[in-house]
Amino acid sequence: MSTNSPRFLTTAVILLLLINTGLVIYLVLDRNKSHRSYGRERMDTSSLLAKEINLSPEQEKQHRELREAHFKNVGVYYDSIRQVKTALFTTTGAAATDSLLSVSNQKINDWQSTINSLTVSYLQKVRKLLTEEQQKGYDQFVVKMMQRGRRDSSRGR
Repeated sequence: MSTNSPRFLTTAVILLLLINTGLVIYLVLDRNKSHRSYGRERMDTSSLLAKEINLSPEQEKQHRELREAHFKNVGVYYDSIRQVKTALFTTTGAAATDSLLSVSNQKINDWQSTINSLTVSYLQKVRKLLTEEQQKGYDQFVVKMMQRGRRDSSRGR
């Protein structure tokens, strides 16, 4: 057994090195595969909505106008939130006071509440443009869009 043991260990080490090398090559060559779109462009939500609930050209035009106005309105709030977060998180090296954190959180919460109110208002305005049949599809579309890209927080991901 003592004469076979070094040969067995040498063979096992070489085999493991080959397997590890192959695995590294596979991971390096395949690392961005999950992020590729495979040649297809992702349709914007306006076009997707128009296709999914069969909007008329006039409805589609009205929807795009409402959408542009909505994103112009909420964009200001998102910019403000981003600025406050940047200011807050850049002070982590300094002695950030509880009052700074509290004030920043309150501002962000207020702006997020405003964004939520504006978004609900926008969704209601869009819904009023639709026929009764389209509204059913729209309601399902909104739920699907809200859940898109979200992970289950209970699973720790």
